[in-house]
Amino acid sequence: MRMYLFVVSFILPLELLAGEVPAKGQALMQSSSKLRGSKTVVGGPRGGAPPSPSFRQPRELITGQRYSDDDESCSAEGITPGVCALASLGRWTPPASTSVFSSGSADCDKKESAERLERALMAEIDSALAGNHTGFDTARLQLLEQRLEPVFGTLPHEDGSGTGGLGLAPARYLLHEHFLRKRAWYVRGLNPAGDGRKPPSAKEELRSRVAGHLLQVLESRAGKEGLNLKMLAIFVATLEHLIEGDQNERLKQAWLVHSLQPEGMADADTSRSVLEVFMAHHVYTSMKADSGYVLTLQAGLEEVRTISRIYGGWRNIDSFIESEVAKSKAMRPSGHLTFEDLAKAADGVMLKFEEVSGAMCRDMEKDFASIEGGVNGRVRLADLRKVEHAELFRESEEYLRKVGALDESAPDGPHLLMPNYMLGPSNCDGTTSFYDLCCPNECEDHKMRLERALLGAKDQHETVKSVVQQRLGAPISEDLIKRLDSLVQANKGQVLMHGRGFADWLHAVFPRECPKPREADFKGMAGDTVPDANTDFQPTAERLFDAW
Repeated sequence: MRMYLFVVSFILPLELLAGEVPAKGQALMQSSSKLRGSKTVVGGPRGGAPPSPSFRQPRELITGQRYSDDDESCSAEGITPGVCALASLGRWTPPASTSVFSSGSADCDKKESAERLERALMAEIDSALAGNHTGFDTARLQLLEQRLEPVFGTLPHEDGSGTGGLGLAPARYLLHEHFLRKRAWYVRGLNPAGDGRKPPSAKEELRSRVAGHLLQVLESRAGKEGLNLKMLAIFVATLEHLIEGDQNERLKQAWLVHSLQPEGMADADTSRSVLEVFMAHHVYTSMKADSGYVLTLQAGLEEVRTISRIYGGWRNIDSFIESEVAKSKAMRPSGHLTFEDLAKAADGVMLKFEEVSGAMCRDMEKDFASIEGGVNGRVRLADLRKVEHAELFRESEEYLRKVGALDESAPDGPHLLMPNYMLGPSNCDGTTSFYDLCCPNECEDHKMRLERALLGAKDQHETVKSVVQQRLGAPISEDLIKRLDSLVQANKGQVLMHGRGFADWLHAVFPRECPKPREADFKGMAGDTVPDANTDFQPTAERLFDAW
């Protein structure tokens, strides 16, 4: 592989990348989330996390450049620089010294960590741009370009056409939409409304900024022409590679705290315990104050015990783990599993968990629909508090107001807007340093149909009416047609698919699926044309769930 090294560095301000997290943001918002919805204790270390022995995998490192002392072992394992740097941030570090030098040492460590991650991410992007990244190939990039093209074509472009590149805000929104539609992931640094939680430590802050940082690196490469489809596809492929690699490293840590050797094997009971510790740390977020990874077996097993008590969906996860272990065991005559076997099992469990999480969201929507006004996506808050599963809808009015889910204009008391509520951060389940798994946004199905239809459409006005009427299964009301006419006329015959005006129109047409847009969501440089709250964190990141 040829290495492409750019001399010009692009480093975000270290006060942003490596600065201290404000004290008021130290606690994770999700530690109070509603969480919709132990086996044999295996002996292992009870103190600090063990060192990470080498997991050897037949894959070549994308460059020969060393970035830290960890990189020799990463190279031997075939781990790319970005995954290696992220894993280093996620693992255990010794407690800070209480000497007079401790503060300076911590600052130095944060600076070195930020600079190392910066160089590693640049290496990932540069290898992808050069076409020699080992984590994905040209065919993968071409497929991603095809998937991104419809939404790309309906966003405002830098040159005013429909073919040029995108600026930072439209590009960030496109990427947010991609991961939301594909996996119901709210990727940190891409959410137009701002992130739903604040990182609990300086190193987790670095890890959580990866997506936004990657995008700015790519934008610096694009220049004034903006980000084209190929660059956006490279971003998606690179971030997916980093997330997949980090998941593998998190599972590796769960394997190691069970005192298992890298190239060893585990019996069925131990395999289940490894997967339980891995999944409990994914779902139960309040114990992640020091690390994105499980630090000790004792801590991991405690998370398993806790989550099994408080999370109704744990029984499903346990069943998935049992099923995946049994499937892998059937392929091994000895009945013992390798780490690679568990990595495949973990992929299966994670996908099934996402399916169950989405199903739990749909069950909540059914509860809404059973209340007066629910079929129109709007119910009295007092009525919602009385339903059979009212414990699922116990957020404070302050929180509901912040997420735009509370309509206080009616004389008979406040009403809850179902889509705004369902898409709020309190309905997110699993979390990693890079994303929260939240409720699927059913409005995205309508938008995707519209985007595909508008590609190359000569009459956007008639195209929108035709698609929406098909989706409704009934004629559009005269009032809504007049509102659409006004929007199109105001934009010289164009439909601003992702603007505030059209979002408000979609909410009026599909009140159960499409959220009512908030003024606060359109505060960026793009104005009302693209959602951009121009803030790092949502107001709800300040623990507004305590009043439940």
